[in-house]
Amino acid sequence: MPHSGVMLREKRCPGQNLASVPHSASAAVIAGQYIPALDGLRGLAILLVMGYHFGQDADGGGTALGPFMSRVFGVGYHGVDLFFVLSGFLITGILLDMKDRPRYFRNFYIRRVLRIFPLYYGVLVCVLVLLPLVVTPPVFPFAEAQRHQAWLWLYASNIYHAWTGHWRLTGFSHLWSLAVEEHFYLIWPVVIFFCRARGALVVSAACLVASLACRTGFALCGNEAALYALTPCRMDGLAIGAFIALVARGPRSVHSLVPWALASAVISAFSIAAIVWWNRSLSTSGHSGLTIRFTLYSLFFGAIVVFALTSETTSLAGRVWNSRLLRFFGKYSYGLYVFHYPLIPVLILFFPMEQVTVRFGSAFLAKIVYMAVAITASLVLAMLSWHLYEKQFLKLKEVLASRRA
Repeated sequence: MPHSGVMLREKRCPGQNLASVPHSASAAVIAGQYIPALDGLRGLAILLVMGYHFGQDADGGGTALGPFMSRVFGVGYHGVDLFFVLSGFLITGILLDMKDRPRYFRNFYIRRVLRIFPLYYGVLVCVLVLLPLVVTPPVFPFAEAQRHQAWLWLYASNIYHAWTGHWRLTGFSHLWSLAVEEHFYLIWPVVIFFCRARGALVVSAACLVASLACRTGFALCGNEAALYALTPCRMDGLAIGAFIALVARGPRSVHSLVPWALASAVISAFSIAAIVWWNRSLSTSGHSGLTIRFTLYSLFFGAIVVFALTSETTSLAGRVWNSRLLRFFGKYSYGLYVFHYPLIPVLILFFPMEQVTVRFGSAFLAKIVYMAVAITASLVLAMLSWHLYEKQFLKLKEVLASRRA
């Protein structure tokens, strides 16, 4: 996931430090303020995604430990839904803050390009253009992605997956979510610019309903890849995030959403559990409930965002959302998302699980070691990229697209 809009860190007001941020994060939902809890949510989202991709198919050595571990990490399958909700919230807030300022569209798109494109296209150049010049099959594991790389360059990999019905862009299939967000960036600024707050709320609600309807249609056609990856099918998470941002910056404030968040969290959690139990009892594919499950997870994560915004930083929940560990992973979440998935075919090639299992004498222990190596390698790449590469482009934001009045 996601990345991008969800990776954006708002500039602090001049002279502001963390100590000056109000105890309730909701008080920080104003123009230009940094909300630490959202970094924590980004950290949670990327840990869910990496846990899913790195932790599946654990072998418990004949015990129930491996299957249990796989089910736990399987929850990360929906980590991208949290990214979408965060992205809808943050991008809508940014657009609302910029709406009455000069060069609204120009500044927004320049700032998005400087944040997203350098890493995205830098990785494509290094892996799909330069790496094949020195590495050839069978050592080169990205041949399938290289053959269909035009879809990646155009931010259309989600369309490719929907069109073909499979996920064969080895090492780059995860970029479908960045394509969804890029399409959101193209459309949503127009909606916010031309709509009043009430109209934007109506559009957000309509997007949620339309998204569910689109997934239902593709489910009836039997195209699971389309209902999973196409932009119209994944607008509900973005729409819920946008709805929260519109309310948070309106006269009622985000606290008015707390009763909704409580009801939404309880109902969606019980509904998700019922769907999972139903699928398991009938021994059906876990994908059979995705049509409604994406909406339920988006509602659940929307509630989590409201709780994070309204929790006192001194409370237990506030300490969780503002924990250093989650915020640390949140800081590097865009790089972690981009880098972690291409590492999987590389690790399969140079770090095969069979050899690791033989060395440690336990398939379960080997899986733990594999996950530790994979997450560490992803983190090292993300940190190096951020400090040595991405930050250099971000310095251009205030030069090319200042948001100052």
